[in-house]
Amino acid sequence: MHFRCPPGLPSRAHDSEIDPIAPDLAKADAVAATEVSLQRPFVERRRSRRIEQSWPEAIDVLHQVLLGFENANKELVESETKYRTIFEDAPVGIFQVDRHGRPLSLNSAMSRVFGYESPQEFLAAVSKKQGLSLFDPTRWNALASSIGEADLRRFDLQVESRDGETKWVRFHVRAIREKGRIVRYEGTGEDVSERRRVEARNERLAYFDLLTDLPNRTLFHEQFSKVLAGARRKHSQVALLLLAVDRFKIINDSLGQNFGDRLLQEIAERTIEAAGANSVVARVGGAEFAIVLKNVGDLSRIAAIAESVVAKISAEYSFFGHSLNVFCNLGISVFPENGKDCEALMKSADIAMSCSREDGLNSFRIFTDEMNDKIQESLRMEHGLRVAIARNELFLVYQPQVDMRTGNVTGLEALLRWNHPQSGLLLPGKFIDVAECSGLIVPIGEWVLRTACAQARKWQDEGLPCVPIAVNVSPIQFRQQGFRELVRDVLEETGLDPKYLELELTESLLLSSADFMFSLIQELKDMGVMLAIDDFGTGFSSLGYLRQFKVNRLKIARSFIQDVSVDTDDAAITTAIINMAKALNLSVLAEGVENEAQLSFLQEQQCYTIQGFYFSKPVAVDQIDRHLRIGFGGFAPLAALGQPEV
Repeated sequence: MHFRCPPGLPSRAHDSEIDPIAPDLAKADAVAATEVSLQRPFVERRRSRRIEQSWPEAIDVLHQVLLGFENANKELVESETKYRTIFEDAPVGIFQVDRHGRPLSLNSAMSRVFGYESPQEFLAAVSKKQGLSLFDPTRWNALASSIGEADLRRFDLQVESRDGETKWVRFHVRAIREKGRIVRYEGTGEDVSERRRVEARNERLAYFDLLTDLPNRTLFHEQFSKVLAGARRKHSQVALLLLAVDRFKIINDSLGQNFGDRLLQEIAERTIEAAGANSVVARVGGAEFAIVLKNVGDLSRIAAIAESVVAKISAEYSFFGHSLNVFCNLGISVFPENGKDCEALMKSADIAMSCSREDGLNSFRIFTDEMNDKIQESLRMEHGLRVAIARNELFLVYQPQVDMRTGNVTGLEALLRWNHPQSGLLLPGKFIDVAECSGLIVPIGEWVLRTACAQARKWQDEGLPCVPIAVNVSPIQFRQQGFRELVRDVLEETGLDPKYLELELTESLLLSSADFMFSLIQELKDMGVMLAIDDFGTGFSSLGYLRQFKVNRLKIARSFIQDVSVDTDDAAITTAIINMAKALNLSVLAEGVENEAQLSFLQEQQCYTIQGFYFSKPVAVDQIDRHLRIGFGGFAPLAALGQPEV
């Protein structure tokens, strides 16, 4: 490179020589230098420093650039490593698939969902096994279409893992677009099999009875409503049968909950079998079941199925070392005649079931409008009874029990009456069923027991002859928890000697649950209380039960005594009862004696204790003292018979 000296300065190389053209050249150089100075000032300034002086600064700038690049690259590597760590160690599966659903990448959690230890193992298996993918290839097009319509789509799919186990996987998937075109899909997948099992279990708890595996009341209403909706469209009939098992609580309490549970399961199975395939069966209460029959043709078919259900339910059950028969009642309502919706039909069937109890156990009734009127009357009666208890409208009368040989009163039976403010005097037959169905029989029965015992003690304190007072006990009251304690408390409070209290029970009550009844009766006998079986012969009599329970007296039902002098069957039954009592060393009493012919027959059979209109109707409390003092002396000639009392 050639450097020229600035104007006015001698050249160091030729400062001793004189060039003849130097002045012109110097002038030209000066002009050129001036032009350059005006046109390129920056260049001139750069050249004003020595290049050696700029190197350190340039090296420092380069160092900063390289350091920045190194830091950026390090951050990029760290970010990528962090992302890769998150991707690999994420507790949920993460994946990418192409537009056709084929896997591009996935993490370890996603591969483990499908039973593979690593993503590499899963991807290798995908390449070898045709059809293996995260998603079912046959459903991918539909899935992809739904995913593309939303920013993020969630759905649960069943997948099969490597070992053949079926799992529920919850996917969250979104479509990735470039220039408006879907290029791939990415998302997460989580094994929710256990969660689904919990949800299914909770749903089952909400809609199914766990003991019988039948629909519960909630699900039944939904199913029944759907059946009715279909029947409306098709203009077809639907029948609803409500079934109630009798005495289940007593069975459960006496034989144990395990027995009760097994019994309900067996009843459910028999009900399903009897109802048939074209039906819906549900458990809608403790011992209540509902049956819906679809497309019923006529009432005869409904009745036939009801009879089949009753027959199967009432057949013998035997397990856990016990054998027994149960009884049931059915109420039936029909759509659309007896109701347009689920609630109305349930109400009608329930009314019919209540009315079926009037026909006895193992019976059924189909709803009628007259039944509804009767139920409404029962509701009014129930309300009236509640008011009667509060206003002391109930009272007792007493009917003498007489020894025909002497005319003496040997006992009194306390009988309940209701002084109704509108209807006047009501006998128990008018309201006792309502009291039992409503549960009012429990407070009423306690009042009767307490009042009768207190009155008997009062007569004794007045110096009148001491005779037992007989009190009828409802099966519901007798089965009530704490009944024995009630009897003990009443006797202590009134001061009545237990031997002057006679509790009258029914045969059906004694036979309802032998183990439970035997224990309770034994405790009552240990107190010294007398026990009698009322209306003996009208229930399921059993000599074995009489020997087991060891009651004190049998009361022959009025229905046998009424025609005993003209009906040979009634006469034979009455004679058999009297002879049975003799064989078991039991006292016997004939109820409903009203004429000489009946009296003569009983005299011949040596049954001398009589109760009935022939001697006296039930009388008020203030009239009993005369009968207790003088008896019925007009019958004294019968005393000459001289036969011992049975």
